Amino acid sequence: MLVANDITNDSRVLKEAAVLAAAGLRVTLLGVSTDERLSIDSMDGRAVIARLPGIFRHRDGRLSRRNRRRDWRLPLLGVSIPRELVARRALIDARRAELRLGVRPGPGRVFRLRLREAAFAAGRARGLLIRWQNRVFKFGWRAWDGVVSRTPWLVSWPAVVPQTYDYEEIFGPAIDRLAPDVVHAHDMHVIGVAVRAAARARRAGRPLKVVYDAHEYVPGIARYGGRTRRFIAAWAGHERDFISAADRVVTVSPGIADRLEREHRLGRRPEVVLNTPDLPETVVRTDDIRSRIGLAAEIPLLVYSGGITPVRGIETAITALDRLPGVHLAVVAVPSPELPMVDRLRRLAEDAGVADRVHFLHPVGPREVTAFLSTADAGIIPMLRAPNHELAMPNKLFEYSLGGLPLLVSDMASLREFVTRFGIGESFEAGNSQDFAAKAELLLGRLQSYRDRLADPAFRQVAAWSGQADRLRTLYGELLGQDLTSTTVARACPDDVAVIEDLVGAC
Repeated sequence: MLVANDITNDSRVLKEAAVLAAAGLRVTLLGVSTDERLSIDSMDGRAVIARLPGIFRHRDGRLSRRNRRRDWRLPLLGVSIPRELVARRALIDARRAELRLGVRPGPGRVFRLRLREAAFAAGRARGLLIRWQNRVFKFGWRAWDGVVSRTPWLVSWPAVVPQTYDYEEIFGPAIDRLAPDVVHAHDMHVIGVAVRAAARARRAGRPLKVVYDAHEYVPGIARYGGRTRRFIAAWAGHERDFISAADRVVTVSPGIADRLEREHRLGRRPEVVLNTPDLPETVVRTDDIRSRIGLAAEIPLLVYSGGITPVRGIETAITALDRLPGVHLAVVAVPSPELPMVDRLRRLAEDAGVADRVHFLHPVGPREVTAFLSTADAGIIPMLRAPNHELAMPNKLFEYSLGGLPLLVSDMASLREFVTRFGIGESFEAGNSQDFAAKAELLLGRLQSYRDRLADPAFRQVAAWSGQADRLRTLYGELLGQDLTSTTVARACPDDVAVIEDLVGAC
């Protein structure tokens, strides 16, 4: 059984499921549905894919409590200025005008007007106090949040990321009912779910193995938006509390494997299963990037394919185009080019005077990426500095290289070492557009030499998923004590479907 918080577009989860099913194992994938409704599908009839409805009551409860604390105000003042003050002021002005004109004069009316003016003055004073109170509270909470978000010490992950217990409520009962031999937990979000399920199984006298698949070096995740120091420290603490209880650990790069083994004092080094794609020869190409753009074959074309966030460094490439006359850049934006961050990149290209040479495209399916990108001249990975980036070997590294694209990467340790070791590209100083332009010019002048190395069968075996699948089969063979090298392909188990439908219906 493979468990992940999101299996909609996670090609690693789906590829591993296909490998294990092809090895004859009964495979069920569990994820969270996006619309709070049960969705059950199959992977070519070989594995059950179930997206379970999830209500994040712990996460939402924390947010609700946080908002209530920030909305509290002094009892006699309240939070908002009384709206009737405006109407009172208009009424007083009207009656003053009547008195000045001598209409309906009299001492009683003057006295009542003075009382109304006094009441209005008191209300106005209260409004000013409310306004200043709101400013003080807003500034105070902003200052407090700023300090706390930058404080990674003494973090309690149940308090900061209580959604871990939401995942327990979503997946825990299904795992118990399905009674698998192995739970493969993808990423730090669900490692606690898997370890607790194994503990319950042992108490019931049934062995259950746990495989933890670490997609990244959690303490080094790049900070932006809601990813504060405290948020990252909370997820790192969650991983730290459970990783030692996993029977085997898998990760996506040698650098991360070394860090996990050292920092968590694991009994054995995590197995490295690179996040590589299938060979493009196995995919029928119906579209390619040059045709999509309408760009002639002789025009130099760099391509970036992936998520669009502030730490991906795409700005470096765009600003470098001013020093690369005639060179075009294609940005295949995942999940869509219709995002605010992409709009920022468009404005940057316009300000740099290179908008006519920057193209923003919709992505293609995971299996089609390598073939789709293969008509570009080079692939770029310009990510900015972050501890996790130093260790990362992203999927696009292999999507580019298996498509025959030489690589231009920022000088992150793992990326630079990989590109240099195989001689398949160049590295530049992260965030330095001038150095990017210089290395891009060098790369475009030597394309054929890099392509020759990329075509080496030995390199393609390392970079292709087939080689990584062998490692995964070996790991599961050792874990289960079975020979998984020559087994008939498993079929999706209808009993699993019935169990999941019955469980969700009962809830």
